[in-house]
Parts: sequence; C-alpha cells; structure tokens
Amino acid sequence: MTSKKAIATDALAKALRLRKRLKISLDEPASVIDSAERIGIEVRLVDLPSAEGIYVAGNNPTIILSSLRPPGRRNFTCAHEIGHHEFCHGDQFDELTTDRRTRRRNDPKEYAADCFAAYFLMPKTTIEIAMKRRAISCLSIDFMDVYRLASWLGVGYRTLINHLQFGLGLIGSERSAQLLGREPRQLRQQLLGRKVATNLYFVDTNWRGRAIDCEIGDYLLLPRGTEMEGSQLSKTNDGADKVLAETKTPGIARVSIPNTDWSAFVRVSRRNYVGRSCFRFEEETSE
Repeated sequence: MTSKKAIATDALAKALRLRKRLKISLDEPASVIDSAERIGIEVRLVDLPSAEGIYVAGNNPTIILSSLRPPGRRNFTCAHEIGHHEFCHGDQFDELTTDRRTRRRNDPKEYAADCFAAYFLMPKTTIEIAMKRRAISCLSIDFMDVYRLASWLGVGYRTLINHLQFGLGLIGSERSAQLLGREPRQLRQQLLGRKVATNLYFVDTNWRGRAIDCEIGDYLLLPRGTEMEGSQLSKTNDGADKVLAETKTPGIARVSIPNTDWSAFVRVSRRNYVGRSCFRFEEETSE
C-alpha cells in the first residue's frame, strides 16, 4: 500500500501542476469553481442536506456541491472533487457521516483528494507571500490574521489552521489550539459589534488575484476610502478605519480606492443558489 507521505507528495505535485496549467500565480488564491469549469468540469449546486459533494466521471465530468454548506467548506469540497478528477478515481460520493473525517484519513482515495484540495487552495508559497505582505508572523499570528487570510483564500477558518499545522508545519500544536479556541461567529461579532447569521469577508488592499465571491445578505469589511460601483452593494457604515458594506442583489460589482492601484470585483449570488454554477452571479431581471 502506498504510504501517506507518498500520496501527499503526489497530491502536491498534481495541485501545483494544475495551478500552473491554469496560470494561477503562486502569489494569488484560486477561484476553485472557476478552475473546475476551466478544465471542462461542469459544476452544479444542489440543496443536498446529506452530502458534501459528488464527482461524476466520464466524457462529461460533473461536480455536484451542496448549496447548504458554508462557502469555505463548499470551496474545499469542490477542490476535493477536482482531486478525484485529477487522480482518475472514477465516480465518488462524499456524504455527510459521523465517521467522515476518519474515513477520509484512512481511505487512500479520500486522503489523496483532501491533500490535493489543501495544496491547490493553500500552497505554502502562497501563504508565505500573503503573510509577508500583511506583516503576519507565524510566531505571533492571531485570530484576525487567520480570519483575514481565510477570507482571501476562500477557505474555512478551521481548515486554514489545521493546514498551517499539519499540512505545512508553519505553526505548532500550542498556537493551533489557541487559534481554534475562537469560533468564526465570535470573530464576526467582534468585528461588527453585533451577531450576524451570514458571512463576513475581511478585505484589505492585498486582496488581489480573485473576485470577492459572496451571497446576498453577506457583509464586506473594506479598507478605508473604498468606493463602490454597482447596485449589488450598499454601504452600511463608513468608519475611521474600515468601510462596511452589505450585499443586496445578485450580480457583479466593483470596489476600489481612488488614486491607488487597488480594486476588486465582488460577485454576488443568491443565498443557497441552486443551479449551474456558471449562472450563479446573473442579475435578477423583471419580465
């Protein structure tokens, strides 16, 4: 049986080769659903309460994702299913079960797909460059640092912490345990000063390389001086340090800071959108 180290090494190589093939620079995060579509995989979002995702192989490969899962988890699942595709594993059904984590560690196919997903979304070089640009040190990385990086990478808060410890060895068990002591909902409340049930994206001027993908009702914490173009966003607060905006309607908006070179696109979909992923940001039309 192939060792886990060999599987992880192969997954790393496949992940980096795919990023290179798609011309995703190592100083940029990957838009994983876009990546799947670019290599010829159709992605569909379905309200599946009992599944993480499904990969259907064949001449017309398809990934089916649960629209009910949090965005970071959904992105990781999409990358996981791309891993099945790149490893030629055939049809796969990743259901939500109590022993899912154990099974994914012990099943070579699941372990390979998980490693691929982690290295595709969170390569070591990408994280190190992102930390350097934000003046973040592995020795002193704090809750908000992780939240900010996870927002940019498009992954879950806990997923990033576990990868920093187990996948990359950039932080130790003590720091990991400390960071895992806080929940994303607590950080959102700290940043906003109130509880919110939707997602909050922590955006800074180092956000480059992919659009800010979110759903109606989400919040964006933007750099001071940010201006917005498009009806998809509504400014709810303009503070001394940050601008807070809420997403209102589906479509594509743009945020920028005048007289600087920073801007980013914001792509908004319906909450728990169901359908082909390529249509998820279409604006609402009245007949």
